[in-house]
Amino acid sequence: MQSLRRTAATAARTGRTTLSRQTRRYAHDEHHGHGHGAPANEPMGKGLLWATFWIPVGYGVYLLAQNADSERPLLTRLMDKYAEAEERRTKRNDLHVRMIEQAGEDRVLFMNAKPQEYVDMRFPEIMNAGSPYNVPAGSQVPMTSVIEKYKKIAYEDNERKHEALANDEVKGEQPFSKNHLRKSPYTV
Repeated sequence: MQSLRRTAATAARTGRTTLSRQTRRYAHDEHHGHGHGAPANEPMGKGLLWATFWIPVGYGVYLLAQNADSERPLLTRLMDKYAEAEERRTKRNDLHVRMIEQAGEDRVLFMNAKPQEYVDMRFPEIMNAGSPYNVPAGSQVPMTSVIEKYKKIAYEDNERKHEALANDEVKGEQPFSKNHLRKSPYTV
């Protein structure tokens, strides 16, 4: 029984076609009112409130501006005050621009200058006072005589090697002999 109900409900749903609805138009509602609009309660508006506020305020400012204690009116003094502040800002900005330009010129000068090779010292003897450790050779005593001595020794040693090579007496090129092993103090 349940399956029959389900089949009937499904068939009833699929058999209906949906109709497209038209949008509702309100143009025909004019005729129902017969040309008479509804009474409207309109307020006075913000314009009237602003006018009633600003007219007394303006009159009060005018009275303050006509102050007899000063030679100039209030509005003129206020405008001069702001003009002076603008002049101060202009002077400060001009000073700042000139400082930046001077800094740029100094940088160009320092970047293009040659370094000083001579350093003026107040107390040059401080360069000679120092630790006795880590002293490089030749920094305190002239080494020319020592260098000449060792050049002479190296020259004589090279001459001796050339002479041995010319006479074919180089130890590394001599034939191996067993007698040589017996003469060694390390053999038994």
